[in-house]
Amino acid sequence: MLNLLKMQNCKKFKRMVALIDGEHYPQVTNDAIRKLKKEFCGTIAGIIFLGGTEKISSGKFSDFFDYDIFVVKDILQDFLSALDKFKPDIVFDLSDQPVVNHDIRMKIASFCFYKKASYMGTDFFFENPSDRMKLEVPSISVIGTGKRIGKTAISAFIAQAYKKKGLDVIVVAMGRGGPQKPQLLKGSELEITPRFLLSLSKKGLHASSDYIEDALMSKITTIGCRRCGGGFGGKVFLSNVTEGAKLASSLKPDLIIMEGSGASLPDVDTDSYICVIGADQKWDEIVGYLGIYRIMISQTIILTMCEKPIADFENIEILLNNIREINPSASVFLSIFRPYPLGELGGKKVVVGMTAKSMMQEKIKNYLEKKYKCTITGMTFSLSDRPKLYNEIEKFGDFDVFLSELKAAAVDVITDYSVKHNKEVAYMNNVPFFRGGNRKFTDYLLVLFKKIASGC
Repeated sequence: MLNLLKMQNCKKFKRMVALIDGEHYPQVTNDAIRKLKKEFCGTIAGIIFLGGTEKISSGKFSDFFDYDIFVVKDILQDFLSALDKFKPDIVFDLSDQPVVNHDIRMKIASFCFYKKASYMGTDFFFENPSDRMKLEVPSISVIGTGKRIGKTAISAFIAQAYKKKGLDVIVVAMGRGGPQKPQLLKGSELEITPRFLLSLSKKGLHASSDYIEDALMSKITTIGCRRCGGGFGGKVFLSNVTEGAKLASSLKPDLIIMEGSGASLPDVDTDSYICVIGADQKWDEIVGYLGIYRIMISQTIILTMCEKPIADFENIEILLNNIREINPSASVFLSIFRPYPLGELGGKKVVVGMTAKSMMQEKIKNYLEKKYKCTITGMTFSLSDRPKLYNEIEKFGDFDVFLSELKAAAVDVITDYSVKHNKEVAYMNNVPFFRGGNRKFTDYLLVLFKKIASGC
């Protein structure tokens, strides 16, 4: 533990609070705090008592400890108040089971990050993801609690909504397959065709990267970046996002949208955060990857895929209740996705490629056939599984158009196959439809921008 504290360069921390419980004899806890004080370079600001009365009574704290003590009765209600009282930059956990478990410790880590404090224990260290670059241009981050929950579709929709309001918008997107140097794409000027995307793929670039999808779907300027690794709080190991953000700022747009990748956050502080959560995600899963932290820093929460068979209404209600408890001031929106082809499908035999869940097959098939007057002759949901995708494509019968999301293997497998076999390729956007109507959400976005632009 002490080596871990020294490895983290304890001199950079100024104020520590210790977390204790009543399952330890107070004399033992007091000796541990004395040991902490001896090794810690800063000030021990106080003690937070998490509970447990087997070996101590809360009325006897003053008999054993020389520090001010905050008694937590409810972790969700009281812990933030305790951090506000002591204002630590590092929290050291001297508690143990049964007072705390993995669930409670992940909540504590989220609370610490929200208050810009690091969280440490005997053999673990959660470093507060601070020191992010601050943008001088009005900015919004679109972040999420996982992969394949619709962040890119939401980001593209938001960018398009602001563009329709007359704003100059740039999206900075980071991905696991992004370019080595930030790549600028002017979607309104560049014709992004299947052959153009294939040319990128043949150069060794990831032609289905999110910034290309954003540019194609929204016809706006995008900047592609890369990242590798993702921590519990969303911090990445390698990234050129700050370079991309600087490039975006130099173009002086009205608004910059920073798009997260998976559960990872951009290395940039923005004026507002929009958190995307899949309605099929379990609350325990969200808590376990510090999703509470992401919810707490966000002013807007969007639940996606709020429909059967993906998500049952009971799980949606569980998510909503927990979100309201964690961040009661957040604006919460519920949505579903529907495909929007960028090419003409009327009267044609169409094969569809998606990353969506296969349980949505009938619903998507019926929607496309009814709305776009086409015949769906085959569907694959294996864009993220190249070997499986190759096998499925070979089994499709005759068709006119391969309609695909621009994700994963859409270019190097589907587009390449279609071009080689003289088949038409069309890409599709996933358009969100919000409960209460899209107009309600776009009106909210305009109010949000005005608040950001005015500095409120």
